[in-house]
Amino acid sequence: MSKELTLTVISPDKILYQGKAESVILPGSVGYFGILPGHATLVSQLDFGLIKLHTAGKEFRIAIDGGFCEVKNDQIRVLTEGGDSEEDLTHDHAIELLQEAESLPSSKEKENLLKKAKVRILLHER
Repeated sequence: MSKELTLTVISPDKILYQGKAESVILPGSVGYFGILPGHATLVSQLDFGLIKLHTAGKEFRIAIDGGFCEVKNDQIRVLTEGGDSEEDLTHDHAIELLQEAESLPSSKEKENLLKKAKVRILLHER
């Protein structure tokens, strides 16, 4: 059994992450769930949230805007509508996104922009 996972996180704009991980936590549609090497084959819908991957004793986080994942043979593939890593934007910019979303009239788009902004803020909170 392998001791590492291979994680690939892809949005329509870019590859958000491609590399090895010892464990991965994903934001499932009904809650977060973890993947370790040797996990059973799985396909799952994902919600707005943080992907947390652990490698070499460090945690790396990626904010995603929902999507799907496939786990098979210690490979995790995530397809998401959008996302950012901790290096992609500052905490101040995430706060600006939240303020912009809050100023919009009520709509489904506003709800999604609020979720997106709140997840981006979580990127920088430990």
